[in-house]
Amino acid sequence: MLCMKEKKTNVGQKNTERSLSTAVQSEELMVAPDTDILLDNRSSELADPPVRERTYSAETADDKMGGGYASVKGTRVRGGNFTLWLVVIVMTVVCAVIGVCSSLLTAHFMKRGSTPPSIDASDVKQSVAAVVAARKPSVVEISCGDRRGSGVITKLENNKIYVLTNAHVLEGSNSSLVRFYGEDGYYSASTVGYSSFYDIAVVSVSGHTPKYEVFDLDGSEFFDRGLDYNEGDFVVAIGNAMSMGIAAYDGIISKSHNLLKYEDKHVPVLRTTAAINAGMSGGGLFDMSGRLVGLGTYRMTSSVEGSDSHKYDVEDTGFAVPISIVYPLYKQILETNEGGEEYRIPNIGFASTTSSVGCMTIALRDFGTFTAEYRDGKLTVTSLDAVDTPRSLSVGDIIESIGGAAVTDDICVTCGELLRYRYNASRGSALKLGVKRSNSSIEISVSGYYGYVA
Repeated sequence: MLCMKEKKTNVGQKNTERSLSTAVQSEELMVAPDTDILLDNRSSELADPPVRERTYSAETADDKMGGGYASVKGTRVRGGNFTLWLVVIVMTVVCAVIGVCSSLLTAHFMKRGSTPPSIDASDVKQSVAAVVAARKPSVVEISCGDRRGSGVITKLENNKIYVLTNAHVLEGSNSSLVRFYGEDGYYSASTVGYSSFYDIAVVSVSGHTPKYEVFDLDGSEFFDRGLDYNEGDFVVAIGNAMSMGIAAYDGIISKSHNLLKYEDKHVPVLRTTAAINAGMSGGGLFDMSGRLVGLGTYRMTSSVEGSDSHKYDVEDTGFAVPISIVYPLYKQILETNEGGEEYRIPNIGFASTTSSVGCMTIALRDFGTFTAEYRDGKLTVTSLDAVDTPRSLSVGDIIESIGGAAVTDDICVTCGELLRYRYNASRGSALKLGVKRSNSSIEISVSGYYGYVA
């Protein structure tokens, strides 16, 4: 059993305290008033120890020392070492030139981030450094009253900078401020929209050019809902840790899909050993090629075994909203652009069951509500809502595809496929479910939905 404590409110409302049973959102960093720190600058003086000088003549030196010699006061130096010293000098100059060139190239790429630095993913150590250099300028600090969080720049369009973050970062405040990497001041941001259940929000900043040009993720291979990642893959979390500025932490993906109990709901997430410290909510989780894997959102605080008297610290356990969910919600929010809650998407609830994956309760307008559970890796219909009974579905049906995408045993990917669609009967298109019933495959059309994100 897990135990956490967290503050959580709806956007635009005051914060209220609740007891958690699993996780806390990671941005919970409250800024205290400035505190003076007194330093006791006392120095101690020690007398210099006596120096005893001993002089050796060239005649008494040990000729067996292959490195040559030089006496303190003598002038004789073995001439056979000239070539060695020349080689050392040349190598030193070459290393210095390479170091200077590398520094200049790194500075150049960080300044001109529209063309990201090349990343050699085969060398993890070098790759981590390259990912940090390439993506750090794209991560921002977000301030909402006494709350601090992070965000990832995704788009620069029409003199606007769009930033992805967590919805809970914006809670309790009618305005937000954004500070870009390497800058001193904050800039006012407007809320484009949000989804409180999935904890995704988008804000925009107008009329500002960042000091460091950032890479436009949207429309690139580095921002793809179909990103393939696996457990054990190395990742880097970048965010405003402890409100001390943008910092990076490396780790691995410890579980590619997970249902996390938070307050009174279960949310689909991925688990990582990369630190998601307070202040890092909304910061980016990147793979070794610099692609966005997800947004750091939750962190584990403690584990409880038996009772409150048996508490254990939890380390290397953070949670991120995966790109399969972040991407379609981001697109939905940009499409609506109303500054409020995005509610036209399918209503999906999650629950842990005897299944190792879990189950989903899916409510589709103009169709009905049903519950499907993963059984042997297959999404199987287990119950139909008595009041809002869906058409054409039966208990025992196996949902094999959503739209044109095959259903996998990854609950995050399945959820992301559904989130590509939104309710709008005037558009006329339909969401199609591929269903296997007994030994037959059938297709069921759900009217009132249309595919939005390609």
